[in-house]
Amino acid sequence: MIGRKPMLKSIRFAAFVAGVSLVAAPALAADSPVVGSWATVAETQMGNFESTMTVDQSGDAYTVEMVDAPMTGPDGQAMPAMASEISDVKVDGASFSFTRKIDFQGQAIVLAYSGTVDGDTLTAQANSDFGPTPIKGTRK
Repeated sequence: MIGRKPMLKSIRFAAFVAGVSLVAAPALAADSPVVGSWATVAETQMGNFESTMTVDQSGDAYTVEMVDAPMTGPDGQAMPAMASEISDVKVDGASFSFTRKIDFQGQAIVLAYSGTVDGDTLTAQANSDFGPTPIKGTRK
């Protein structure tokens, strides 16, 4: 009988640890709702610009990749994609921000993006020297 009490304590402790790990597992596995691929549309005075924005997470760090849809020039010919650099990516829950520097025909344009995600809907704004540009997106 003396050996049963320590064994019961061990079983209770093991059950407690198992229960705590089941409760903690979803919190450890949860990613930000911002992570994923988004079909975005920037609404400008020159028309709508479509892009695919992909947000990835590795540990505590996030990256953003933007792939612009092909555009046509005034002559109807396809224009080459604009080169861009993305930096200062921050994700906090359903909110995000980053800076995108675009090379537009030799002129550098800096866009400061900020937005939120609600389910499969993304709402953002890109601020630049030209003013704010509203952006809407849906999860791909």
